[in-house]
Amino acid sequence: MRPLIATYAWLLARLPEAFARANAAFFGEVLWAIRGKVIRRNLARAFPGRDAAWVRRIGRTSCRRTAEMALFSIVSPMLAEAELRDRIEVDWSVTSPEHGLPPKGAGAVLFVPHFALMEMMTVTTLIRPELAKREWVVIYRPLDQPAAERWVRESRERFGMKLVSRREGFGRLMQAVRHGHVAAVLFDQTTQTGSLWRFLGQPCAVTELPGIIAQRFNCAARVYWAERTGFWRCRLRMEALQAADSIGLTIESNAWLERQLRSGDDVCANWLWAHDRWKHGDAPFRPLQG
Repeated sequence: MRPLIATYAWLLARLPEAFARANAAFFGEVLWAIRGKVIRRNLARAFPGRDAAWVRRIGRTSCRRTAEMALFSIVSPMLAEAELRDRIEVDWSVTSPEHGLPPKGAGAVLFVPHFALMEMMTVTTLIRPELAKREWVVIYRPLDQPAAERWVRESRERFGMKLVSRREGFGRLMQAVRHGHVAAVLFDQTTQTGSLWRFLGQPCAVTELPGIIAQRFNCAARVYWAERTGFWRCRLRMEALQAADSIGLTIESNAWLERQLRSGDDVCANWLWAHDRWKHGDAPFRPLQG
């Protein structure tokens, strides 16, 4: 399996970009065929005033950009550092006193939304070497196929990021923040545990994990996201969260994401609508008290 992945990655990296774009379009249509029902239901719930044509357009675009993100995780090891620097920009906000990471020695929790090209965040410490002076620990879900899992993990850890699986993630994230490092958590995926909150007008389960860690260590809480600027091109941006407790941070981060998704069609299409975010909205979770 690994030789096949390596060959495919080489083709994605060496052939004209039109080849990668065509692959993203093809796999996006496959994803739409598989998850289209869920995506249409999600978009209809979140934007009840939109017609079916808009839902279909945003949904299919989201699928293509999700495929684009997946292909980047495959091709990344084959891209030279100079090309990665050309494709990825780290915005001024990441090092700004107001919104950026705190000084070295102070821990931080990053609330990461599942936007297209979030995979490019793993290149942060290449683009800005001064940010590599601390450890970055990212919680993730391992892939089921061993060869693909090794390839993608090596790609994500290429420039110093440390990945920990969900099974061991909580303790490792706590340890990182305790020692003044950075912990990154996806805060907007479907979760089977957590609290109940209304997101885009509909009840859903939300995780309080990043907020709990930030509250426990009284550390900086930041939203860190990839703003797509083109195919395999993005600007990495950061924004400070103001709340100090886990419930407040959970509410504030989800409200931030709501504003982003409602800000325009292009941003809306960048989110991974294939996740059934509202799947557990009717389950007996503890209500989040805001």
